[in-house]
Amino acid sequence: MTMKKYIKPILYLLSILLFFSGTIWTFRFAQRQQAERVCDTVRVSINAGGSENFLTEDEIIEQLLASKLYPKGQLTSILNTHAIEDYLLKNSAIQTVNVFAHLSGEVEIEIMQRQPIVRIENVQRQHFYIGSDGHLMGTNSNHTARLIIANGNISESFVPNRNIIKSAENTDFTTPTLNKIYQLVTFIRNDDFLNAFIDQIYVNSKNEFELVPKMGNQIILLGDAENYEDQFKRLQQFYHYGIQKVGWDVYRIINLKYNNQVIGTKI
Repeated sequence: MTMKKYIKPILYLLSILLFFSGTIWTFRFAQRQQAERVCDTVRVSINAGGSENFLTEDEIIEQLLASKLYPKGQLTSILNTHAIEDYLLKNSAIQTVNVFAHLSGEVEIEIMQRQPIVRIENVQRQHFYIGSDGHLMGTNSNHTARLIIANGNISESFVPNRNIIKSAENTDFTTPTLNKIYQLVTFIRNDDFLNAFIDQIYVNSKNEFELVPKMGNQIILLGDAENYEDQFKRLQQFYHYGIQKVGWDVYRIINLKYNNQVIGTKI
């Protein structure tokens, strides 16, 4: 009777020990398999975020081959996914990247492309983009985005991945002109009328901002553009209720520099 009392607990304890032993064995077996597994497939996915593609799978593979970080043929046990991520993030067109090594031997590279919103040409004739997140992007000879162009008296140089958004966290802020262009373009892109209307931002010798429309031969003068939201409101009212009455090409300069005024200079 005494033995029967202990049989069930002993059997229960043995079953638990067998379960954990089997689990440990399975885990170690999977580890050995993983250590001997060679990467046989690399899959690259690129999310352009609705903008034009600046990157292709072939370009990413070429970059990884050149840096000797391409994972195909490597043992997954020695594969450094963080090194691949850090290397790819040096590409200013890439906003985020995640690399996953699967037990099957497949390596997955997920890339979120930075979205350009304006093309810059500075006084040094450097061409680059500002991304929607405020980071600077280099150009790609194989890909050109159809965007607003900003040029003229822009002295700031291109520094890959530099964030030009003025904020309390950005203590190394030395790009006031690029920051203002970023603000103007962000506002323009969020307004259907302005987005269809404005083609170019020009910084003149007085560091004043001028807008060039896609149609007509007007110059829209904003000055320092510190009050650009109100200026854009007055511009829309002028075009909707004023210029349509007298004709599209009557005015050569539309001056919005002064508060509560729209001054049109005729041709």
